[in-house]
Amino acid sequence: MWNDALSWLRPLLARNFKSLRHYNYRLYWIAQLISVTGTWMQNVALAWLVVTMTGSAVALGTTTALQFLPILLFSMFAGVFIDRWPKLNIILTTQSVSAVQAFILWGLVAAKVVTLGEIYLLSLLIGIVNAFDQPGRQAFVAEMVPDEDVGNAVALNSLLFNAARTLGPAVAGVTIAELGVAPSFLINGVSYVAIIGALLMMRRADLRSFKSNVHSTVREGLREGISFALNAPAIASVLIVLIFVGTFGYNFSTILPLLVKFVMKGGPEMFGALTAALGIGSMMGALLVAGRQNPTRKFIYTFAVIFAFVDLAIALSRSYVLTVILLLALGLASIAYIASTNTSLQMNSPMRLRGRIMGLYVVIFAGSTPIGALFTGFVAEWIGTARMIFVEGCLCLVGVAGGLFYIRKKKAELKAGETVRSAPERSGTA
Repeated sequence: MWNDALSWLRPLLARNFKSLRHYNYRLYWIAQLISVTGTWMQNVALAWLVVTMTGSAVALGTTTALQFLPILLFSMFAGVFIDRWPKLNIILTTQSVSAVQAFILWGLVAAKVVTLGEIYLLSLLIGIVNAFDQPGRQAFVAEMVPDEDVGNAVALNSLLFNAARTLGPAVAGVTIAELGVAPSFLINGVSYVAIIGALLMMRRADLRSFKSNVHSTVREGLREGISFALNAPAIASVLIVLIFVGTFGYNFSTILPLLVKFVMKGGPEMFGALTAALGIGSMMGALLVAGRQNPTRKFIYTFAVIFAFVDLAIALSRSYVLTVILLLALGLASIAYIASTNTSLQMNSPMRLRGRIMGLYVVIFAGSTPIGALFTGFVAEWIGTARMIFVEGCLCLVGVAGGLFYIRKKKAELKAGETVRSAPERSGTA
């Protein structure tokens, strides 16, 4: 019986985890799992620190905004340099600076001298680092695996990210309850040793290298990337939806603390449990898309709609058990949507522009977070947390409607163009 079960499971595992057969990616994936777990511990601890220090949704929204504002401002410019410089060296630098930031934060909190102004400053620092780190890591995937494995590698990145999102908050919730917030920052700093070591151990000869036109100026390189994105329907149609869903739907680090404190009336243990539920659902979503090569636009839009409706249901829920179930569903839909969006953008953009396209992706998805975080904070203070979540779910649906309108418009333009081109032929035939 066990042999029959294993014979069914082996091909499934081989298909869903095939990117791990590549040495560099396998090394990177394992190290990232350790490092990102530490990062999630710090994210949870920082959010809880700000909420307990101030009791203010605006302060929490501002902290989140400062972490993402530099991404909004600089990621597209960073994409130009990512297409020119060795991506491994860029990531090695950004990860090292991130480790230093975590140790500084730990020192200030452990000494009980941290102020809100210092939290804002360190949040801004990590935002500047991530403006280069996030598009760099997205584009680096294609250097570690061949084209046919890019979709699988993107999905496995989502899997590790959400495995870390499950483990990190759960450990952080217990750690905060028993020891306070400071140890989470220390653990995060130490966790960077894994990824820095992995990057140093990589076989550089096995990395694929793709260079853009190094003789062009930064402005010309930036214009080339944006022009391609705007004129490629396969990319533009996906980005339209991402503008709304990324801005108003993916504010989990701001929404969850407010949901726990002001709607569910819970503490750090509930905060960790709900965040873990979101992470478990996200892991399920990553496994769902891991076996897909190049997801269709219909697949992407379907999960964007599911994501929005689950958001609306969470806004109406007052039951802890129901909220946990809904967060599982939200996690699944969120990663099925965002991983397929990421894969679609990478597979539909040329390698020489991939750093810039992923820079644009990061700007829209992560860089829009300051707008979404501030919107979340102010609207929550104005109309309450539950109503705020409902409004944001509705805005996600507006994004899907906008994307569908764009597709319909493009099809109409294409049909009109074909009619104009065929008119002379019909005239001549007549």
